[in-house]
Order: sequence, then C-alpha cells, then structure tokens
Amino acid sequence: MGEALAVASLLLFSVNVLLVPAASARLEQAAGFAVALVANVVGAAVLLAGQLLLAGPPTAVRWPAVGLFALGGLLTSYAGRRAYFRSITAIGPTRAATLQASNPVFAALAGWALLGQSLPLVALVPGAAVVVGLVLVTRVPGTPGERRSWLLPGTAVALLGAATYGLGNVARGAGVGIWAEPVAGSLLGAAAGLLAFALVERDRGRLLGAVRRADPVGRRLWVLSGLLTIGAQTCLVAATRTVPVAVAVVVSAAVPVVVLPVGLLLGREVRLRPAAVVGVLLVAAGVVGLVLG
Repeated sequence: MGEALAVASLLLFSVNVLLVPAASARLEQAAGFAVALVANVVGAAVLLAGQLLLAGPPTAVRWPAVGLFALGGLLTSYAGRRAYFRSITAIGPTRAATLQASNPVFAALAGWALLGQSLPLVALVPGAAVVVGLVLVTRVPGTPGERRSWLLPGTAVALLGAATYGLGNVARGAGVGIWAEPVAGSLLGAAAGLLAFALVERDRGRLLGAVRRADPVGRRLWVLSGLLTIGAQTCLVAATRTVPVAVAVVVSAAVPVVVLPVGLLLGREVRLRPAAVVGVLLVAAGVVGLVLG
C-alpha cells in the first residue's frame, strides 16, 4: 500500500506539472500561488470531512505530531515551493528542476540522521538510479566552447528549495509515525503554509486584486492545481506510514517519467536527447525496483 500511495502521489504531482503552464498563462504565478494555497486547505478539509463520515473521528490528538505536521507544511507548501518558483525565475526551469532532483537525497540524509531510517541495499540501488535518471533528464546540454558551471546566481535558492522539501517530508513522516492521521496532518500543513503566506507576503492587496480581475478559467486552473498538490501530499504522507520517507520521496519525485511522454504526445517536447532517454529509462527502472522491492 505504501508503494501504491507513493505512485499515486507521483501521478498527481505529474498532472500538476502539466497543468501549471496553462494556469500561469491566465493568472500570474504569485497570485496563482495564493489561490493554490487556499485550495490546499479547502481540499484537505473536504478529505478530512469525508474521513469523518466514513471512518469516524481521528484518534486522540498527539501534539508533538501536530507541531511536526505544521513544520512540514511550512517547509514544503510554503518555503520549498516559493524557493522553487524563485529559482525557476533566476536560473531557468531546467536547471531548477535539475537541482530539485536532489530533494530525495536530503530526505534520505535527514531520515537517517533524525529518524534512524537506514535504507537496505535493495532500496539504495534503485533509489540512486532514480536520482541519476532525474539529473540526466533535466540536465542542460552544453554547446561547444561553453563554460559549464552550477554556481549560477539562484543556485543556492534552488538547493534551499530542495533541502526544505526533503526536510519537510521527513518532518511529516515523523509526524505520521507519532499520530497516524495523514489526512489531518495534511490539513495542518496546508493551514500552516497558508498562514505563513498571509503573514509574510507584503503585497497581498495587489495579489487579491489580480485574482479578482483574472480570467475565471485561470482561477479554476489554479484551484485544480491546489487540489492536485494537496492530494499528492496526502498520498505521500500516508505512504510514509509503511515505507521509509526517502523511498516514498524518490518515487514521488520521478515526475519526468510521466511528464516527458505526455509532453511528446501533446507536442511540447519536439525530441529527446539520448541522455534524456537514458534518464527516463533509469527513472522507470528505479521506480519499478522500489515498488517491487
């Protein structure tokens, strides 16, 4: 079940990646981010209401877990996502995605250091294949005479985003280990992310005006984006109940396996470089190995 939930998280995240460009074309990213955060909270509340109707109230609240879920939401829903968006502007989407591929590495290190989750060799090998594959898929091709450098302005922001995502996933994994309520935990994290945005964002009036004036289709697309991400995050949190955090994060991060073939079908990818083809195969093999192992 843990592996199946991680794959579900991967699929939901992948659909969101395909959706965001269309949403951004109709409503600017900063305002859309606010709409998506609100949709995160509403979607998680609906999921929790459904759980209450079908399975009754959650178990007794464990306050240490509440703090961990809130911390996870701050690190992922707010800080990690904001840093990722800013790195896209600073160094471009391809380089930002390449550095974001280090998210599972941070999750594995933090899971080992903070939770004592050691990964067996059977998980380390396919996990490494996924990370290498992600780097190959998103690597920027060089031109003759071009000087390669990862130390571009914005590189630190991209790495900060990957690190906060990894640490946030570990915090949520620790929370669900204390209080096995992933839906309630997702709601707490989403609410913490929205509260942080409301407190930190200085230009709230302009963003609200942009949302009100926006194309209604754009608003609906960003709402859908928020629902997809909260669904993906809930599946990821639930997956960590039965599989190590790093394994669940590696599977959910294998977005190019879904996005690139769909992009080809939709005409968004004209061709794939040989290295990218090898990367897709590595990621696919790694995900299969993690799920079957």
